[in-house]
Amino acid sequence: MKKNIIIFYPSYERGGVTKTLYNLLKSQNLKDINIHVICSLNFIRKIKKNNIFFHSYKIKRRIFFIPFRFISAFYAMNKLKDLITKKEINQNVIVHSMQSNIAAIITCIFTRTKIIIRNSENSLYSAINSENKFYGLIVFVLKFMFYNFSHGAITNSLGSAKSLGIFFFNKSKIKTIYNPIIKSINIKKYKKNNTILNIGRLRKQKDHFTLLRAFKIFSNKNRNYRLIILGHGNLKNKLKQLTKNLNLEKKVIFKGWVKNPDKYLKKSKLFVLSSVYEGLGNVLLDAINFDTPCVSTNCPSGPDEILLNGRGGYLVRPNSPHELAQKMLYAIDNYETSNNKNKIAKSKLNRFLIKQNSTYYFNHLLTFFNDKK
Repeated sequence: MKKNIIIFYPSYERGGVTKTLYNLLKSQNLKDINIHVICSLNFIRKIKKNNIFFHSYKIKRRIFFIPFRFISAFYAMNKLKDLITKKEINQNVIVHSMQSNIAAIITCIFTRTKIIIRNSENSLYSAINSENKFYGLIVFVLKFMFYNFSHGAITNSLGSAKSLGIFFFNKSKIKTIYNPIIKSINIKKYKKNNTILNIGRLRKQKDHFTLLRAFKIFSNKNRNYRLIILGHGNLKNKLKQLTKNLNLEKKVIFKGWVKNPDKYLKKSKLFVLSSVYEGLGNVLLDAINFDTPCVSTNCPSGPDEILLNGRGGYLVRPNSPHELAQKMLYAIDNYETSNNKNKIAKSKLNRFLIKQNSTYYFNHLLTFFNDKK
């Protein structure tokens, strides 16, 4: 009987986890293993492989005061239960949750199924900076209640692993495997223009308000630069209003979600990440690979690991527009130094190669079939 891995990803929003999942599925060549993916994102469902089966679910009712991701997770739980209890699957199955871990854990408790969760954020800072404090607190408490029932956990950075450790009695359950992001190390050279680039959803976590205020300070001294922001989100109108208030409408361009951001990464002179927390910071990896020097907040978790504690780029405190602006100015004014830092970071990008990390990732999951615990 074939072994079955069920991947639980009830998301309707594209982000770093989506890209990680896509790369994992696209690059795997597992034999005698079926992969069942509970996901309704068309982007993921376009992958065509003989051992991958997609399972969607319909959201029949929405409740206006409950966040949509909670409702989505509830309906996905029913799909997960139905899939686990299928006769041809339930004798040899493990579940790997990549989002809404608590929902997946509860389902696996009742179906007596092994579950390995994935944590791609700093759990403590995620709760503190939640857009809905009430639900953020509830999720934080539920993690304390349920995470120990999981049989293992995969994190995408050492910082993320450390934050996850507060929920586990047995820290050895936690394994750090860097995201499989880089297909190959880029060797081409590109002409850079006077553009500063940011990529990220327009959400509280990414703190574009600090970025815009920093760019105002920066543009007062470098008037021939523009800022391009790629991404969509619920703060778009507020950010555009701030742009207007700062008199930056002609210098800041909101492009929305872009299918292929590589063309912007290739041409931009500087990449800036202004987040208050991350799991890893995938966009930094892409920027480094296209020889675009990086300025990032030293937020938990990930940027310090990617930028090698400042040897591979510039790190500043979160929520500090003035400090961010000064480092942006320094990076442009000392561009040879910035390029040299980027070369150091680029020399360590093999930690994030798709092929080797995907193999490592699935090999780790397969160990749970033999684990009797």
